[in-house]
Amino acid sequence: MILAGILNTQTAYSYPSNAMVKVCIMDSKYTTTEKSDVTIYGTEELVVRDNKNNEILHLPQSKFLSIKKEEGKYILSYSDTMTSEDIVFEINEDFSIICPNGVIGIQGLIRGGKPALYRGEFRFISVPNKPDKFYLVDCLDVEYYLKGVVPCEMPVTFGFEALKSQAVAARVYSLTPRTKMSRAYDVVDSVASQVYHGYNRESDIANKAIDETHGIVALYNDEMIVAVFSSTAGGYTECYSETFSDPVTQQFPSPNKPYLIAKPDLPEFKPLDNEEDAYKFYSTKPLSYDIHSPLYRWTRSWTKDELERVLKNNLVVQSKTGFVEPRLTNPDDFGKLKSIRVTQRGVSGKIVFMEIETDRAIYTVGKELVIRRLFTKDGKALPSANVVFKCKGVNNKNNTENSADWDEVVAYGGGFGHGCGLSQYGAKYMAQDCKMSFETILKHYYNGICLGTKPIELYKHSVPVCFYAPKKNAIITIPNRMGMENIQIDINGQIYNVDLDKTHSRAEIDISDCIKEKELNTVIFVSPFQNKLDIRKHDRIKPVKIYIKLL
Repeated sequence: MILAGILNTQTAYSYPSNAMVKVCIMDSKYTTTEKSDVTIYGTEELVVRDNKNNEILHLPQSKFLSIKKEEGKYILSYSDTMTSEDIVFEINEDFSIICPNGVIGIQGLIRGGKPALYRGEFRFISVPNKPDKFYLVDCLDVEYYLKGVVPCEMPVTFGFEALKSQAVAARVYSLTPRTKMSRAYDVVDSVASQVYHGYNRESDIANKAIDETHGIVALYNDEMIVAVFSSTAGGYTECYSETFSDPVTQQFPSPNKPYLIAKPDLPEFKPLDNEEDAYKFYSTKPLSYDIHSPLYRWTRSWTKDELERVLKNNLVVQSKTGFVEPRLTNPDDFGKLKSIRVTQRGVSGKIVFMEIETDRAIYTVGKELVIRRLFTKDGKALPSANVVFKCKGVNNKNNTENSADWDEVVAYGGGFGHGCGLSQYGAKYMAQDCKMSFETILKHYYNGICLGTKPIELYKHSVPVCFYAPKKNAIITIPNRMGMENIQIDINGQIYNVDLDKTHSRAEIDISDCIKEKELNTVIFVSPFQNKLDIRKHDRIKPVKIYIKLL
């Protein structure tokens, strides 16, 4: 359907926030999300507000405000410069702090080698059943959040198109994280979600990449994807199902995600789901998008006695994950190591399941992260589970059989991280060496996706959507119009009325001629229900999902 017929014009809206993100700020070593006290300051005046947004305190620039929690109450204190006395007052409920004209700092917290500074609003949220603990949550627009994420997750030297692909992946991941961290917040500021160092880590080139993908997400089957990414896939990405467990049921292998499938960098790479092909691939360095990564290929080795010590101690720890069967609770019960065997590999050669045999038991181990943390070397986990183990004996230096005769194990591996979805070093090569666009990069790593805006639900209220248009191509998509017969749309200040095709449930409206290429655009979907009477008349009407497909 092509849009036509301007009804009238009006002043364009300032661009709206497409989404807010709640980020829990952890301690210096990223060990906990819970705090009992913190001291903050503002680069400009701080404003303290109660949970009804009433302003209860104004604190001058750079003055330190100490907050601690005791017996369910927040104790706030700061020094009065005139009297040299501490001003102390209590707040009996959760509250927030903003710095309207500046950013907020946390005393003593260093991120990326610099004092930690943050945009947004700090919310102090009580930890359930812990009266002396609170979460410190930075609530801010997703676009500003990304400015503190992208240069932490990808070096800014990786190329502009690579940074744009990272910006889109990070935007989607923040809006649809693989696991919901807490009811109190969406993500944390560590590698458990995405690394977020705040304002002091921002970069001009990364900010430009974020601005030129503003509001753009990756979609599959009309929904935002789970945009996982890692440093180096090793030349071959793996299926989601054979990389991650289900975050709710812990099922492994987990249900498949069709946009996260095993995919080689080059079509001539054959499946690596057997020992011979996996060894040939990971013991050599074929040209691939990941070729320039320092961990494209790597080796580790252990003596038999060393590996036995490593495994018996690590098996106890990894048994707690639920992916070791039978569980080992006492390292003394491990016995003597006899053999290690890979029993299942993914298409990329990633180990899915393996067995560790001793003279007392055969332990079945699954999931790539568990395997990586099981086979540590000098206290460090394996870079990836794209690894082939070769057992070597005194009389047979290239013995490929796992038997009681070997005295050394050599691991031949490739890649760094889980290897599912976007490979950051791969994106770098595609951007710099192959001159590929961020769209091409994303569509390589996320199978069958399209790029567009975050789906919204239109019902009782009008909903604005803001996005940067890389090309003059945009199609409003309504997967199921739910009986809606027409829709009113404001595009950059111009109002359109559109009659929807009543013969089809799915509706598509081409608005390419109405958008501004290489600029920010604001589209406002006007609610069809203009008053309470309209709403009562349509009680049975459900919200209508809408998004804008781009590129």
